[in-house]
Amino acid sequence: MKLITQDIIQSLKYVKVSNTNLDLSHFPDFMIVGPQRTGTTWLYWSLRQHPQVFFARPKELFYFNFLDMPEFPMYRSSELSWYLKFFDESPVKFLLKNLTTLKNHGEFYRPKIRGEATATYAAMKTELVKEVVTLNPDIKIILMIRNPIHRAWSHAKKDLLKEAGKKFSEVSEKEFEKFFNDPYQLSCSRYTEMIDKWSSCLKEGNLFVGFYDDIQEAPEELLMRTFDFLGVRNQAKYYRLAQTIVNPTEVMEIPDKYQKMLEDIFQDEITKLKQTFGFSW
Repeated sequence: MKLITQDIIQSLKYVKVSNTNLDLSHFPDFMIVGPQRTGTTWLYWSLRQHPQVFFARPKELFYFNFLDMPEFPMYRSSELSWYLKFFDESPVKFLLKNLTTLKNHGEFYRPKIRGEATATYAAMKTELVKEVVTLNPDIKIILMIRNPIHRAWSHAKKDLLKEAGKKFSEVSEKEFEKFFNDPYQLSCSRYTEMIDKWSSCLKEGNLFVGFYDDIQEAPEELLMRTFDFLGVRNQAKYYRLAQTIVNPTEVMEIPDKYQKMLEDIFQDEITKLKQTFGFSW
């Protein structure tokens, strides 16, 4: 057991600890923090197959990012005990995971690390990032990045078309423009800000930046690097399912007017990414 200390409790600003006997040994060792539409569901699905990895379910817990917004409809609780209950594994789930790993990899499920995947954490405020690190100073963070223009277009297709049940012709140019310029949407494609924010709070070497393009071009390599980063066994049998596509949206080229709109919005970010990573699209 790793009981929470008074020092930790006093350092927390948003997380509530009513039960001072909480066991932090099940607090996540790593998080996939997003942002949305960068391949986080694929990565979550792929890592969940590994016999040394436990993942909280459902995929999106939306805990830390809403701690300062109790009025938000998706807010559930600020109690740490509420959050930690998602990291307890029932005997039935443990048995089912054993059956899965035996079938897929020929070995038993023996979790070495625990993880969470909420794709909205990437863009949350620095104060909330500090809450995560206060609870686990050694936590490892996985951040995925993608061409900002393509990420924004994919997110628009998901929210304005797929989830709204609408055809492209039923969504006006004004609706697309409003969506692209929404403050949260803008923050989801400002990767350099995310990287600076998380890096400033984490221990050196505890931030992994993956590229969405690798999911299509070199998925095995991406998983290999991720396994090494997380410190779990790295064998070819663990990424033989890496080609599986999850959470897709309708394939649709970006119309020229929206391409130009998004180029104008993200010109500075694309320049920063090229300067920081030497990476351009």
